[in-house]
Amino acid sequence: MIVLIRAVLAAILLMTLVFVLYPKSGGFTLARRIIIGISALLLVGITVIYEMGYTKKSELNRELLNAFSQNQTLICSGHEITSDNFTFVVGTQVFAHKSTGEIIFSIDNCEVK
Repeated sequence: MIVLIRAVLAAILLMTLVFVLYPKSGGFTLARRIIIGISALLLVGITVIYEMGYTKKSELNRELLNAFSQNQTLICSGHEITSDNFTFVVGTQVFAHKSTGEIIFSIDNCEVK
């Protein structure tokens, strides 16, 4: 919901700036104003869809990491991942084997067992 509010406020600000900076007498025609309005709405729609997907992915990753931290087993690409044998690398969002460091699984390919 916060994403939608931010996007709408940004679109309102953009529209206000565009229409205030160009006076009606020598500015945009009605057709151009309609095109600008539709473009702003499309931009808001695309932003909201992207942010909703990103938020959903972030929540899923957080749930997986919480399960991993609570010693629950994760299944990543058909392999069992536990906090006893693997460590989570925050920067790259992957699980690396503690002893070798060679076996790496992305958190995107994991689910709770």
